Amino acid sequence: MNAIEVKNLSKYYSRGNVKAVDAISFNVPQGSRFGFLGPNGAGKTTTIRCLLGLLKVTAGNIKILGETVDPTKDVTFRNHIGYLPGELGIYKQMTATKLISFFAKLYDIEIDWDIIKEVSERLQIDMDRKMGVLSKGNKQKIGVLTALMGKFDILIMDEPTSGLDPLMQLEFYRIISERQKESNCTVFVSSHVLPEIDKFCDMVAIIKKGKIVEISDVQNLKAKSLKQIELDFTSSESKQDFLFYLSSQFPEATVEHQFETQLTFLLPPDATRKIISELGTREWAGFQIKDITIQNSNLENIFMQYYQETKSNSHFSLKDLKGGVMP
Repeated sequence: MNAIEVKNLSKYYSRGNVKAVDAISFNVPQGSRFGFLGPNGAGKTTTIRCLLGLLKVTAGNIKILGETVDPTKDVTFRNHIGYLPGELGIYKQMTATKLISFFAKLYDIEIDWDIIKEVSERLQIDMDRKMGVLSKGNKQKIGVLTALMGKFDILIMDEPTSGLDPLMQLEFYRIISERQKESNCTVFVSSHVLPEIDKFCDMVAIIKKGKIVEISDVQNLKAKSLKQIELDFTSSESKQDFLFYLSSQFPEATVEHQFETQLTFLLPPDATRKIISELGTREWAGFQIKDITIQNSNLENIFMQYYQETKSNSHFSLKDLKGGVMP
C-alpha cells in the first residue's frame, strides 16, 4: 500500500499564469523514507500544502492512506499526519508545553507525555520558556517536537533541520529512525540539504520548476548517474598532459577539483567504461598515473546534473581549457 499517491497534481497561481506545480505524479510506499529535493521556488512547499489540503489544487488527485483528499468534505485524514512546516508559525506568549496541548486539541489526538519528555530532553528543549524569546534553532526543535507528539502514520517535514546545529541534526535523524522502527511510519522529507537525504532516504524525487524530473531509489540513482574518477599522478606535468587528452577525447567530462598531482572529474557511465578501456590499451606510464579510484557520484553531483544550466565556479567543463591554464 502507498501512504501517499499523487497523480497529475497541478497548482497554478495568478489565474493560471504561474505554474507552481505542473502535472506531477509520484507514490510514496508505506514505511519508506522519501526525499523531495529541489531549491527554493521549485514547488516543494506548494506540493506539501496540497498534500495536507491546505491549498486547493488546480487539477489532479491526491490519496493519503488510500483515501482521496478532499478538504472541502473531510479533514480527519490530517490526524494521521505529523507535520513540520518550512516556516514555523508560533504563538510568542506560549510555552512549548502549552503549544503541544493546544495542537493536540486541534488534532484530536492523545499525547504521550513520556515521549514528549524523552524527545525534549534529547533535543535539549526548555519546555517552560516562551516562544518569543527563543532562537531560530530552538524554535525549530519545538516544531520537530510538535510533529512527533502523536503516533502518526505519516511524517511530512519541510526543511526539518533548518536552523539546527550539526549535533542536533544527527539527533533528529536518530529520533526519526527510531520512531519509524517502532511504528513503520512513512517519512516524507523536503530538503535541499543533500548529504542528509543521501544518508537517510530510501527514495528520492527531484523537482525542477514545478515538474518532477527524476524519481528513483537512492542507490539506483547513483548507479546510473555520473561516475566520480580520481587520478593520482607522479607529477603536475603528467596531470596536465592527461587533461589535454581528456579534453580532446572526452569533452563531456567535468572537473570537480584538482591539486598539483591529483585530478577528480565526472563522467557518464558509458564514457567511464570507454576511458578505462582506452587507458588499458595505452602505456599507463605515458601518463604516469600512480592510482585510480572510481565511485558513484554523490547525491549532490546527481542533483546538479538535473539543475545545472550554467557553469558554476566549482564545476567547469574541460571545454574551458585555454592555453593550458585552468580557470
